[in-house]
Amino acid sequence: MNTINRFDALIEKFNLTSLEKSAWTHDAHLIVALWHIKNLEFADAICQLRSKIILLNHFHGTSNTKETGYHETLTVFWAKTIAAYIKKHPTFSFEETVDSFLNSSFAIRELPFEFYKREEILSSDYRAVYHESTLKKLKE
Repeated sequence: MNTINRFDALIEKFNLTSLEKSAWTHDAHLIVALWHIKNLEFADAICQLRSKIILLNHFHGTSNTKETGYHETLTVFWAKTIAAYIKKHPTFSFEETVDSFLNSSFAIRELPFEFYKREEILSSDYRAVYHESTLKKLKE
């Protein structure tokens, strides 16, 4: 049975590439990724996130270039972080997962800088192609 939750509108607008730019916040990125990771196989989730973020950027008028827009390493990093969190909390509902994840240290915007040197992760190479972390490894 599919129940309605408070995140359905966000997920639907993202999936339809109609989410307003002002609503595309860090938390919204994480909620959308949580939904995809929780509901799809990991590789499918990455493919869906990649294509839909790129399309949403176009909808917002944001170019996807070596300097702006979609970022492969960050997308995969956050997806792996979320997958590891979900694995530790397998009985949580989607809403429980969102609430607990967003209130954890795993959701802080600066988290990637604990795993990557700033100049690396902000480079065009890391934006275009996924790179494993260099400072420490993510526990999966």
